[in-house]
Amino acid sequence: MKKIIYLLLVALCTMQSCDILDTAPYDQVASSNMWTNASLTNQGVAGVYAAMRKWGVYGSASYQLNVIPFECLGMTGEAYRSIPYLNGTAGAGDTFFSTMWKTLYEGVHRANDGIYNLSEPGGGGVDEETRTRLLAECKFLRAYYYMRLNELYGRYGFGVPLYTEPIKSVDECVKSQSPENEIWAQIVADLTDCINEPNLPNRYKETGRVSKGAAYALRGRAYLMQGAKYNYNNATGKVEGTSIDKDLLKKASDDFAKVQGCGYDLFQGGYRELFTEANEGCIEMIFSVQNISKPGYGSSMQLRGGTRSAGDRTGGTGWSQYSASPAIVDLYEYKDGTPFNWEDVIPEFFETPEKERLVYFLRDKEADGKQFVSDKMATAIDKKIPEATKDRYLPEGNEARLQKAWTNRDPRFHYNLIVPYGEVFLGTDADQNKQGNTTPVPYIFRWPVGATNQSVAAQKGLGVESPYDLRQDGTAEAEFAYRHRKFIMEVYDCEYIENSPIDEPILRYAYVLLMWAEALAQQDDLIGAAEKVNLIRARTSVEMPAYTFANKEDAIKKIRDESRRELVNEGVNFYEELRWGTLRETKFSPYMGYTPAAHTCNGMQSSGNGKVAWSTTNDYSIWPVPSVEIEKNPALKKTPGWIY
Repeated sequence: MKKIIYLLLVALCTMQSCDILDTAPYDQVASSNMWTNASLTNQGVAGVYAAMRKWGVYGSASYQLNVIPFECLGMTGEAYRSIPYLNGTAGAGDTFFSTMWKTLYEGVHRANDGIYNLSEPGGGGVDEETRTRLLAECKFLRAYYYMRLNELYGRYGFGVPLYTEPIKSVDECVKSQSPENEIWAQIVADLTDCINEPNLPNRYKETGRVSKGAAYALRGRAYLMQGAKYNYNNATGKVEGTSIDKDLLKKASDDFAKVQGCGYDLFQGGYRELFTEANEGCIEMIFSVQNISKPGYGSSMQLRGGTRSAGDRTGGTGWSQYSASPAIVDLYEYKDGTPFNWEDVIPEFFETPEKERLVYFLRDKEADGKQFVSDKMATAIDKKIPEATKDRYLPEGNEARLQKAWTNRDPRFHYNLIVPYGEVFLGTDADQNKQGNTTPVPYIFRWPVGATNQSVAAQKGLGVESPYDLRQDGTAEAEFAYRHRKFIMEVYDCEYIENSPIDEPILRYAYVLLMWAEALAQQDDLIGAAEKVNLIRARTSVEMPAYTFANKEDAIKKIRDESRRELVNEGVNFYEELRWGTLRETKFSPYMGYTPAAHTCNGMQSSGNGKVAWSTTNDYSIWPVPSVEIEKNPALKKTPGWIY
């Protein structure tokens, strides 16, 4: 039972959503009344958790995707439509930055309200065991919100305003930034209190609640971020050395080691199965955003990050508004552990200009020397063949040639991605569903598609038989890009397309192992670091060959690449690339043979994709204090490197 979600539903029936910059923390139920009995206290704590939902990255409600939208800001994902932060146009006044600032501080102030009212015996109108446990939960959440604020807005020693007491009105938000190290100290102090609280369970029986294991994992990350600082220089666009504090890294390693003792470990029931509703509370999931199939309380990933062939029981279909990047597709190794190389499949692949590479992704039109597609489809194929690479199209064998690229790859490749002419995706068909037919529909990702409607009936009319063409966004001229498979529910398992019930992990044990490996590598313990990574690579259903690290540089590179492969579509990569100082290199510069926003075929078929460019006027490696906040609070200092 996801009790925290149901408490939140009750809470929102009695109080309005909090906007700390405009009102006090609670509106209809005043703070003085909120913490007077067990029912209201539990609702109040549910409200502290609720600030984790719907952060968004596009600046509009329709694109608010909880934690996951940050996937399209990192190396592993791509956005369908242009985002100001990605195209180099975002300034300090952009709502993208102010929305995130406001939402995170809303979480801080809600947590402060809870901490204040639960700090004394008898507080909250609950028994002492419950009071101290809920107090620890609020402290963890405050630490989490401050960690996000500090790593986004407080880097390079700049810091963010530190509030640890409730405020009565926005007029009390008058503090300037506290130094970055003071914010880290507060984060560590809060998490230490959680760890020292006897009534906080090591591992909670209910999914989604804070546990001691989660506190160890988050405190370990706090130590890691302070113990290994990758010194990015925006003037050169490179990391110029790493500042190492081995004492802090030792503390990070020690904390990560405690997580398993709290009852967490790698799930051995299969990598694909890990990201399903059935296993969202399994031994590997440490802390997650909770979702249920109820409008407003589910994940939008099914709608935004899958495919139009992924639907729901009501007839709704996906929109494919963010996708997997070509670089992450290429990063998955062969099953024997050797790096994937397009030259093994298509020797001239990277020699071919990007806009002409789409010839390698076109579907077949002949079989046994005879045309088997309709004349309309044959014409559509011919129109897409670039003149310069006309001789490279294989009317009978184009698909088979490309399929070789997907053969004998790391099993996570197929679990995480939908690729052209790859594994079948069992989806839905809205037209059939309206007729009461909920038979799963097998789809294969082919290109181009032949019908604007792309329904099963329309495809049959064009001579396409099962498996049918995976539906793309809109018409046959729509964006052609790799798709996510992880978290995307198949058949008719999803009740509401915009409200998937699958939880979104923030901390899971594989992530802990990867951070642990990084901490060990930076302490020159290469054997220990390799052991942690190899636990991930060796687990059931993955079973990739073990790594050995030749030196520290080799270790850090392999650990980062393993993180990118393992955690794809979990909203982690952007934060890690930012922390490592590699975001500009992997997202905004030519990387692994691809220019930014290249998609599969250079984005030439996209009807909405925008450019990707690092700002020429602002330092995108740190987010700016929003200009609207400086107008409200003149004590705030402007972020260096940003034009206001």
